[in-house]
Amino acid sequence: MDTAQVKILADKYLNGTATAEEAAALHEWYDHVNEGDTEIVVAEQETTLESTRARILLQLQEQICGTEKPAVVIISVRRKWLIGAAAAAAMLMIAGTYLWKQSGKEQPSPTATITAPAPANRATLTLGNGTVVDLSKHEDGAILHQGGSTVSKEESMLVYEAGKDGAQPVINKLNVPKGVQYRLVLPDGTKVWLNAASELQFPSAFTGSQRNVQLQGEGYFEVAANVQQPFTVQAAGTRVEVLGTQFNVKAYHDEPGVQTALLQGSVRIVSGHRINSILRPGEVATVTAGNSLQIISDPDTDQITAWKEGVFAFRNADIAEILREIGRWYDVEIVYEGPVTHRRFTGKVSREYSLSETLSVLLASNLHFRQEGKKIIVLP
Repeated sequence: MDTAQVKILADKYLNGTATAEEAAALHEWYDHVNEGDTEIVVAEQETTLESTRARILLQLQEQICGTEKPAVVIISVRRKWLIGAAAAAAMLMIAGTYLWKQSGKEQPSPTATITAPAPANRATLTLGNGTVVDLSKHEDGAILHQGGSTVSKEESMLVYEAGKDGAQPVINKLNVPKGVQYRLVLPDGTKVWLNAASELQFPSAFTGSQRNVQLQGEGYFEVAANVQQPFTVQAAGTRVEVLGTQFNVKAYHDEPGVQTALLQGSVRIVSGHRINSILRPGEVATVTAGNSLQIISDPDTDQITAWKEGVFAFRNADIAEILREIGRWYDVEIVYEGPVTHRRFTGKVSREYSLSETLSVLLASNLHFRQEGKKIIVLP
């Protein structure tokens, strides 16, 4: 169905004059363009044009899903037609926002390209003696021995296998730079996923009464059960104590606090002298810089851990939070010129998209961008 036909049917649908066949055709068109893996939900725009788009999409959703009228607009964009077919259907699907690119005098352009820097970052492993190993230079298989463990590489994953030689454990550190993710199997069998711009410090073997690791950035943990040897994650002054569980810890320096999301089992959150609380599955605890604790029940934990599945996922997030994630993944600095929209977003975007494609998905938010080297400047 071409754009003219869609417009005619949409007008009839809004006016209540569409026949059953015409409504079915419009539903089929909507289903077709909504098959992709990108979805962004934003608050309804205030302009007349956006209001028209919103009314169409809201009515389509209400009819298709059989639900009550939602309070937000869902704007879906298929990856393959962010520039092509999406532009042709822009009257219904995309707000009229442009990516700005500096070239002398700034001019808006619907096809302006924002490019990500060449991927030069590499995950590294710092050994007990201080040697830094570039993991990209090693083939799969056993690569070294560290304090009683054999260290093997399997694609983007390190596996520590504890030996029985009684060697003294040493401290290792896995550094995952911006634009990279890495997995790790600790010597006790605990599985760790590390997000971009993260670092985990851990012993080559767990020999004491506790299993202690230190995290900067974000990590997802599936802890091997051992009641006799509790597992502890230290992150920016907050301690997460577990016996055997699945949880996510987010402790970036530019975030407002240390966030712990519990998926299975139980964990204890300890910070300073005032915070000592046990979480239940489905709860998220955030310890702020002022050492206050906030616990949210029944959150969308799939959204919180979507990063390890290669997806940006947000729920009611402000644009600053979204752009912090984008900055870490694409290794760019986010700079703001003037005030930023307070609109909040819910949605998901594949991390396989280019930087330009990812930012294009935010077109519906009425944002403007300009690139200067490794800086993405958000314009007022």
